[in-house]
Amino acid sequence: MTRYQDRIDAGRQLGRLLAPRIDGPVIVFGVPRAGVQVAAPVAEYLHAPLMPVLVRKVGLPEQPDVVVGAIDADGSMVFARTGRDSGLLPGETESMGEDVAMRLLRWRQYFGTPDPATVLQGHVAVVVDDAVISGLTTESAVGFLQRRGASRIVVAVPAGLDASLQRLEKLGAEVVCPLRVKTAAEITAAYDHLPEVSAEEVAHLLARGGPSRPQGVDAEPLAERSVRLVDGAAVSHKAILRLPTGMGPNPAVVLAGSGTEPGTSTGEVLAVRLAEAGIASIRLHLAGGAAAAAVLELALDVLSARPEVDAFRLGLLVAEEAAGAGVEVGEHDRRVAALALLDPPGGVEPPDRCLVVQGGAFDPRAIDRIARWFGDRLRPA
Repeated sequence: MTRYQDRIDAGRQLGRLLAPRIDGPVIVFGVPRAGVQVAAPVAEYLHAPLMPVLVRKVGLPEQPDVVVGAIDADGSMVFARTGRDSGLLPGETESMGEDVAMRLLRWRQYFGTPDPATVLQGHVAVVVDDAVISGLTTESAVGFLQRRGASRIVVAVPAGLDASLQRLEKLGAEVVCPLRVKTAAEITAAYDHLPEVSAEEVAHLLARGGPSRPQGVDAEPLAERSVRLVDGAAVSHKAILRLPTGMGPNPAVVLAGSGTEPGTSTGEVLAVRLAEAGIASIRLHLAGGAAAAAVLELALDVLSARPEVDAFRLGLLVAEEAAGAGVEVGEHDRRVAALALLDPPGGVEPPDRCLVVQGGAFDPRAIDRIARWFGDRLRPA
C-alpha cells in the first residue's frame, strides 16, 4: 500500500508520477487549504505556476461535517446525491451557499488570486487536493475551470475513493491517483501525519509559486526591466531582465541570438515561460562591439551580481549564429550549469548534456520543453 509521510511527501511522489505524463504548458491549481500544500511540490516538479482554485464544501448548519454540496468562486453549487434530499428547504440551501461564498470571497481577497481565465488558454489545468472522498469540491473545481476555458483538466490526488474518482472521470477529467481505495479510513491510514494547514501557510506557498499576491506577504512581483550592459569596446547592448514572482534567489538563463532578442515574440514567450518555472532571464542583442563570447560572459556577470539571482545556477540559451559563442562560454565558464542551442549552424559541435532544438519556429510545446529542461537542471525538485 502506498504511504506518505505527510502532504509534502505526497506532493513530491505525485509530482514524480505526473511529470512524464504531462506534455505542454501547465498550471497547477491547489484546493485550499490542504490541497495547496500538496500542490506546491507538484508545481515544482512540473516547473509550473501554482494558483488556488477557490472551492469549498457546504455542510449542514448544525453538522458542518455532514457535506451536502460544494460551491465555487462563481457561486455555482454541486450537490451530493443525498444533498437535495437532506430535508433542507430551497431557501436554507441558498442561505448556506451564500455564507460559504462569502468565505471564498475573503479567500480571493486575502490570497490576491487573479481570475484563471486570464492565464488558462493553451495550458493544461492540473487540479490537486490531498484526497478525494466525496469528490464534491474537486467536481466543483473541474466545473469552474471548464467554464474558465480549460480544454484539458487532470485531477491529481495522492489518495481517493474509487467511486468518487470514477464520477470525476465521467465529467471529462483525467484522474491520476496512486492509491484508489474503498473507504475513507484507508485514506487517513495512508498518511503518517496530517497536521492542520493555516491560511498563512497557504499564502506563503502561493506567493512563492505563482501570480497570486497574498495580503501581508512580501514577494517580488513578476516584472521586466531594462538592464545596462556595456562591453569592453564601450558598446551598449540592449538587455531585458525578467524576474519570476516569489522569493529568490532564483536561477537564471541568458537568452541570445536570432529570434530571442528584446522585441521578438519568441524571446518574450521564452522569458515568460521560464519565469513561470521560477527562472529569471536576461535577453540581449549581441550585434556590434566586443566578440559574442565576451558579451555572453558580461551577461553572466550582470546576473551573478544581482541579489535576486543565484549565481551558482545559471544557464545559456543561444540561437543560430550565437551557438558557437555559447558552446565556447559553456565549456570554460563553471557558472554555466545548463546549455541549450536553438538551430545551431552545421559547423557547431554541441557538447555532451546539451539540449539542441531544431525547427526555427517554436510553438508552445517546444517552448515548454525548453523551460522544463532548464527547470530540471537549475531547479531540481
